Amino acid sequence: MKSNHVEKTEHPCQFPVELVERCVLALTNRGDTVFDPYAGAASSLLAAVKHGRKALGVDKSEEYIKIGKDRLQRLLQGILETRPIGKPVHEPTGSEKITQVPVEWLQLERSVYK
Repeated sequence: MKSNHVEKTEHPCQFPVELVERCVLALTNRGDTVFDPYAGAASSLLAAVKHGRKALGVDKSEEYIKIGKDRLQRLLQGILETRPIGKPVHEPTGSEKITQVPVEWLQLERSVYK
């Protein structure tokens, strides 16, 4: 997750709630329990609670547990910011290049076909 993402915490390998929301919705029903044995910043737990599931999580880091508890508390208070499910991460303006072929590939291509 980029540093400017609304959900970013101190966790180094955090993923957005939206990513796991899709799994929670596809693989569980309302009232089911979601268990995350490596809860980290609690993204999976947030997704579960957000969609009417029970959530259980474990992590060996007290720091990450505090982060997760804080995020869950803010979710329950209605003040946690998350990117809405289905919202594009980036919407190109049309004036920017989306993808580029590396210059090295072009040079290689020229040398192969000569």
